[in-house]
Amino acid sequence: MQTGPYIAERLMPQIAAAYCSNEAIDFRAFSDEWVLRLTKGGETKWIVGYKFDVNSSAASELAQDKVATFVALDAVGIAALPHYLVRSLPKELIHTHKLHELLHGMPVVAKPLEGTGGRDVIRFDTTDDALEMIKASGEPAWALSPYYDLQAEYRFILLDGEPLLAYEKTQPTLRGTLKLFNLGFGAVAIATPDDVMQQLIPLAKKVMKATALRLAAVDIVRLPDGSYLVLEVNDGISMEHYARQSADNKKRAVIVYNAIIAAMFR
Repeated sequence: MQTGPYIAERLMPQIAAAYCSNEAIDFRAFSDEWVLRLTKGGETKWIVGYKFDVNSSAASELAQDKVATFVALDAVGIAALPHYLVRSLPKELIHTHKLHELLHGMPVVAKPLEGTGGRDVIRFDTTDDALEMIKASGEPAWALSPYYDLQAEYRFILLDGEPLLAYEKTQPTLRGTLKLFNLGFGAVAIATPDDVMQQLIPLAKKVMKATALRLAAVDIVRLPDGSYLVLEVNDGISMEHYARQSADNKKRAVIVYNAIIAAMFR
């Protein structure tokens, strides 16, 4: 079973197994360690891929849908990068006039509605160019966003309203003129400056409350004018690339995963 980017010899199952051994939790791995079963005191919890048995199923579905997440945040006044739904089904009407109105004729970024890790994220000069690609694609649903020259991206991992880890993604990879801050593409994680932490942690907490998520990674970007927008919310917590960047990062990843597993049995 594989529902996310493939990484050989994943660290997370090793970390989970070590924690379970120390805490007398029965640990069983299935499907090439993609499915993990944890049992303690007659209670069974699951880790599937990078999804932990912490969030409700509905909140998890919300986080996986970029458009739904934007709508939920926008509804409570949280500044988030707009994401608009476009389907590629040939018989489904695409309201192009509405998209043109929403996107104000500016360049756009298209991404699969439920994609992760920067998969198939593409910049287009016009909405029409993006729609042409979408209609020809085999992907059933896409999210369209206005293009911004992002100056920085920050990740905050929160559990039950409190931050477990924060870092800035630096040295982005260029895909044309589009900056990709994904660690899997080579971006480097560094400590988030204290002044940014003070400004953005309250915003990340508001995001968690608005989405009813107990556990998530909240990505926030800085625009050229210095303002901040929530880019997206991830209910899957993958720290594989982060942990491999340094020994200290790996130690932090162990602490984060241990805290999450402990929360599964609270």
